[in-house]
Amino acid sequence: MNDVAALEQDEQRDASTNGTSSHTGELFDPAVMKPKGLASRITARIIRNPYPFMAFLRRYWPIAKIGNWAIVTRYDDVAEALQNDKSVAVPFGPKMKAMAAGPNFVLGMADSDAYQRMHHEIVQVFPRKDNDAIIAPFSYEEAKQQLSNGSGKIDAISQVLAMVPTRICEEYYGLKIADKANFVRWTITMSSYMFGDPTNDPELEKAAMEAAAMVRPIVDEAIDRAQAGPAGDTVIARLVQRQKEDPEAMPDNIIRGIMLGMITGFVPTNTMASGHMLELLLSNRDWMRQAQHAARAGDDDLLHGCLFEAMRFWPINPGPFRVAGEDFVIAAGTRREKLIKKGTNMVVSTQSAMHDPRRVDNPKAFDPRRKRNDSMLMGFGLHWCIGAPLAYAQITQTFKALLEYDIVRRAPGAKGEMTRFGPFPESLWVEYD
Repeated sequence: MNDVAALEQDEQRDASTNGTSSHTGELFDPAVMKPKGLASRITARIIRNPYPFMAFLRRYWPIAKIGNWAIVTRYDDVAEALQNDKSVAVPFGPKMKAMAAGPNFVLGMADSDAYQRMHHEIVQVFPRKDNDAIIAPFSYEEAKQQLSNGSGKIDAISQVLAMVPTRICEEYYGLKIADKANFVRWTITMSSYMFGDPTNDPELEKAAMEAAAMVRPIVDEAIDRAQAGPAGDTVIARLVQRQKEDPEAMPDNIIRGIMLGMITGFVPTNTMASGHMLELLLSNRDWMRQAQHAARAGDDDLLHGCLFEAMRFWPINPGPFRVAGEDFVIAAGTRREKLIKKGTNMVVSTQSAMHDPRRVDNPKAFDPRRKRNDSMLMGFGLHWCIGAPLAYAQITQTFKALLEYDIVRRAPGAKGEMTRFGPFPESLWVEYD
């Protein structure tokens, strides 16, 4: 690495600490994530059950244009949009760079040589073989331990569903996390800002930058430890080894960017996904029965099908936000074709697509053996979730530990109702025996 690059890295690292090294949340104000009044509650209700509205749009206005927004709702059009990375661009790059205090990450990049290089580096240090060999058994045993500590009653979200991915960040990624509860909140705030804030709320931006200033030093300290000596077989250690082989290709700020991206796309997303799954299973006895049967039979494929089929009825969002990178026509040659002007904000509704009867058989039915191509839960096209196999292993095995119990039920009273931190599940108590 040349002297200029080294100096730039040092400056970025100094900036990333933002005046703190204790990582206990002194700079972070979580109040911005609290619901704001009646409008927020109404929006939450609509988001929870958008299916009548989506069905109306698919039939009568499949590519709805409202002001500077376009909403794409049919399966074929959603698939077309998400495979057109040039015209339907990801808008996350500037936010990702700001939070990482450095370079972009694949989630915020268009297809390019830089994208392909970073993607290659990530899949080398997160190999799929680790999901069966490391992630699955660790997730199961960690969840079993947490449930054993709960003695038949536990906050399933904060103490299990969010805790297991956080522990994976420690044991597999290679971080040391002193304040795990706040770590979850910091990463959720960062995720909300990057993926769920198309209007660029300045309050949320401030909170996300404060949260990122708490997470970056945790990553930087892990890099320092791996560079100082043996760090075991962790992702950080693998990246540092790659740095030793090619310092120009893997400087500290690239390692930090990869780690920030893989943390922000892992802990919050899996917490939301599994929180939604739990709520749906608790609310649908037959779905719960099928999932418990699969868990107790040791049929991991069927359990995966039960969980992610449930999530099809309540995914993490209506669909990814995108921005038109140029003027283009979608659904060209059909009666519904539309010209989308450059700069138009877009909701590419994978949620609607997964319920489009034109392409999805019997979409209203719960079918754990549904064809995998009916699902767009992990995205579609170039930006299909790079961490999806890891998420599948972690979530399936975490639930397996819970669903092996004979009885899993919602705790009585207010504790048995889901509470949220922003749009993300935060607490839901269950009883099990």
